[in-house]
Amino acid sequence: MNSGDLRQEAGRLISMQRWLALGTVDQSGMPSVSYVPFAAVDGAFGIVVSRLAAHTANLLARRPAALLLVDDGAAQPDAYARIRLTIGVTAETNAPGSARAEAVWSALEARQGATVRALRALPDFHAISLEPVSGRLILGFASAHDLAADAIVESLRAG
Repeated sequence: MNSGDLRQEAGRLISMQRWLALGTVDQSGMPSVSYVPFAAVDGAFGIVVSRLAAHTANLLARRPAALLLVDDGAAQPDAYARIRLTIGVTAETNAPGSARAEAVWSALEARQGATVRALRALPDFHAISLEPVSGRLILGFASAHDLAADAIVESLRAG
């Protein structure tokens, strides 16, 4: 599969998913995984997270983080062969009221609905941009492909 096809497949997977699995690591190295709705914003994964959640402190401290997106399985009922994309990311905190924070909130509300409006009124929620560093696209058995950050950013911008 050529790089254009890989980017297209990564873009398809990103655009069809409304949430992702977010893995972070705390100060002692203990991993934590969470379910997080997202929206593509300026070549990054825009999320809003509560200070009450364990992963928020990890992101704010700029510790390692990774995302996982998995195809819903309609085309591939074999769970071992499902298409999936793992992405290493760095977290950028967006200052409340900044243009980037507003873009994250607006994109999330457009994609996820009215619940985002309610979260926006809560003072403990923060808009964060998860910026791709590298990725690995698995297209099934014996079909694993590394993706550079620019390929993932391009997929986010296209979606």
